[in-house]
Amino acid sequence: MKEILLILVGGTICTKLNENKTLTVSDKAGLWLTENFYNKNPEYKELVHFNLSENLLILSENMTVEKWNLIIKTYQEEIKKKKFDGVIFAHGTDTLAYSAALFSMLLSGTDIPVFFVSSNARLERERANGNENFRCATECIYKGVEPNVYVAYKNISDKEMYIHLGSRIKQCENYSEDFYSKGAIKEKDMEKISFRERKALIDMSKEITLEECVLMLDPYTGMNYDVYDYSKFKAVLHGSFHSGTACTEKNTYSESYGKNSILYMIDKCNGLNVDTYLSPATLNGEIYETVDIIRKHTDKTKFLYGLTKETAYAKLLIAYSLFTDPKDREKFIETECNFEITE
Repeated sequence: MKEILLILVGGTICTKLNENKTLTVSDKAGLWLTENFYNKNPEYKELVHFNLSENLLILSENMTVEKWNLIIKTYQEEIKKKKFDGVIFAHGTDTLAYSAALFSMLLSGTDIPVFFVSSNARLERERANGNENFRCATECIYKGVEPNVYVAYKNISDKEMYIHLGSRIKQCENYSEDFYSKGAIKEKDMEKISFRERKALIDMSKEITLEECVLMLDPYTGMNYDVYDYSKFKAVLHGSFHSGTACTEKNTYSESYGKNSILYMIDKCNGLNVDTYLSPATLNGEIYETVDIIRKHTDKTKFLYGLTKETAYAKLLIAYSLFTDPKDREKFIETECNFEITE
């Protein structure tokens, strides 16, 4: 009998339609998921046993660092109770990639498979893929998929079930119900999953408390860097446009960098001893002069190459929350943790 820990975070996969005709998280979600699975796959009744956590009742759009700490604490407490063959997090889609990235960093040394599953609609809907995603995760654990942190998700556009590495999956785009990641494989190719040796970089036997210490910024036309209070953070993660660039435009009537330039933000952070990072970034091919300007402006801004923005944020949050020694922090950031570097 395989023992699987089911941690009910919340999200659409755990919702029901209430009297106001809106979706709300239900404490019966674990029962629905497991009963649906056994009803459609009766052969597993004697093969798999689910150990349900208390439903945390979190809609994923309401995810915060404080709630991440609650999920981490729940995982740590549950995992101490007995030996499990795998773990499944039932999680919402809106922040799925961020939570999967976070646990990929925290559980880089896991010796059991850990899956995140979600649903594009509440489970009662015919179009919902939540039951299928849950089935895939359960069967992967039962069949002995190699330990790591994964997301099982059936895309709506091509109706294919994919297994993603949690450290590589990207947020679902607006007006889409599909998830993508570099190196994702189809369920039928599960046996091909194989990784070189990993090691734990975080001691999960100790109490983990994350801080709201990283500010994440996404660039847009006309961005005003003067509106943020950088002094409240230990680091700033600045995103880039698709070509790895950000605005470096100078003031119209002077040679100084104005409030619309990333260099204005970098200088402001340097004056406050707040570290700055740029990601996604690439080392390949010809680079734009704007990227060269950023590189030459200061050696204090670091480029995080080959990471998704979700994993870059999770990794920095862990680094600045858990490592007080700057050398240890820098080593953690620069060390590939769980195959997150894709280029």
